[in-house]
Amino acid sequence: MIEPLLEAQADRETIASPINPSETLSPFLRLPDRFNLSQGDVWQLVRAEPSGLIFLNPRPTAETIGKYYEPMDYDPFISLKSTPSFQDRLYSFLRRFVTLRYKAMSVLKHAKFQSGERYRALDIGCATGDFSVELRRHANDVKLDLYGIEMSEKAVRFAQEENELYAKQGELLTVDFGIEFDLITMWHVLEHVLRLNETLEKLYRVLKPNGVLVVAMPNPDAWDARHYGKFWNGYDAPRHLYHFTPKVFAKLLAAHRFKVVEMQALPLDSYYNALLSEKIVAEAQGKSGGVRLWLNAIIKGSIAASADVEEASSVVYYIRKW
Repeated sequence: MIEPLLEAQADRETIASPINPSETLSPFLRLPDRFNLSQGDVWQLVRAEPSGLIFLNPRPTAETIGKYYEPMDYDPFISLKSTPSFQDRLYSFLRRFVTLRYKAMSVLKHAKFQSGERYRALDIGCATGDFSVELRRHANDVKLDLYGIEMSEKAVRFAQEENELYAKQGELLTVDFGIEFDLITMWHVLEHVLRLNETLEKLYRVLKPNGVLVVAMPNPDAWDARHYGKFWNGYDAPRHLYHFTPKVFAKLLAAHRFKVVEMQALPLDSYYNALLSEKIVAEAQGKSGGVRLWLNAIIKGSIAASADVEEASSVVYYIRKW
């Protein structure tokens, strides 16, 4: 049985397909908010045809979306926690010594910065600035001026004072540094922005002609997305507004004069998404999880990590202007 499209409520809005407003929308999946499972499947993903874009519809408005973000429950803000849990400490360790290092070295390889030169790097959704610090650590004989944009006031202050970023509070469309950048990174950010096309247009304007744009997002074509269904952490309604397969994302980028020059999987994201998805499933079933949960996450994360990039749990796109 095909469920009807949900109607907009007072605190939500319906939108047309960002790729083509005339596209036909059909129900794709009903799903809960992982932070409020008791409410049930109150959110809806739709699929636009013929593009194949999957997106949240209805979705929170600009005025109401903020209430769905609780920084202390959101992993990028773990640096701000005064009493981190064991999972927080494990996440921070792996993030610092494995994930961030891998990301920084990969980005620098693709940026192809010249020794002795000075470059500007902007991290959008920089949280506390940890990625930028790692980028600077591995830049060696390249001088990097590090900039950041972040919605959280506390995170911006931490990035400024502790990590020495030129950081501003807001989003790309509300912040203007008055300069162009050689490198722009968006780690799991683009799927959060309300004004998608306007954001891509500004990215084109502030990226230098030979600059590199790096975007990482969950992939709805992933094995773990199919396996966990509505409980897949990558869907994360209502914070994740869009879900791009590599082919759909390439279509959108082309409309904004961008092209994908390379894609890479983020293998560790497979384990991370599997672990959080297992926790969501356990909570929905009223179970505690325990050792079995961790074993399931390792097994299923390994299956997801073995997939080709087109079916990877998370994909990193290296993008340049046409």
